[in-house]
Amino acid sequence: MTDSRPISVLVVDDDTMAANGLTALLELSGDIRVVGRCSDGTEVAAAVAALRPDVVLCDVRMPQMDGVAVVEQLGGTGPAFLMMTAFDEDGRVLDAVAAGAAGFMLKDEDPRRIIDAVREVAAGDSAFSPRAAKQLTTWVRDSHASDARRDATEKMRMLTDREREYAIGVTNGASDAELAQRFFVAETTVKSALAGIRAKWGVRTRTELAVVVARSGA
Repeated sequence: MTDSRPISVLVVDDDTMAANGLTALLELSGDIRVVGRCSDGTEVAAAVAALRPDVVLCDVRMPQMDGVAVVEQLGGTGPAFLMMTAFDEDGRVLDAVAAGAAGFMLKDEDPRRIIDAVREVAAGDSAFSPRAAKQLTTWVRDSHASDARRDATEKMRMLTDREREYAIGVTNGASDAELAQRFFVAETTVKSALAGIRAKWGVRTRTELAVVVARSGA
């Protein structure tokens, strides 16, 4: 966020215990405030209009209208959508990304990573858990034509060795803080390097950056 106000979040989950846990987790962060909750995707449009959240933390699997359908309906209307699921084997990460989700996390992720992911998507970036990132990488590697692969390979050649390591780390789902710890540098150094990579490649988000790396086969 660009100001000091808390990040406002709408939690969408048909599992009351899961919703309670996410709400408690986010409220402990100090800079995130849960402004409302929905138990099904059919309730989200009205809640977004009334509450104007910065982030919608949305379960993928719900009985009447699932989270991917919610993003298809509301993506691009204001809030960033961060998807949550207990499953990582059904490929829904791809559907969510295609629909416009800014991130995709698994419910058994480290709580600190979930909090960081909310902050990242609220700031206009993307966030993926390592397993979700692996699904995205596998799909991109298997589905793009040779011209795209050649272009991606050329883009990778534009990077320094350290920039290449950062870019591959993003594709594996590492956060800026995790990359900083891994390479013994300040988190601001990682942020600056990733911004430089995006500028070199003409891409805006971590997702687009990850797609380039995946296409290159690195």
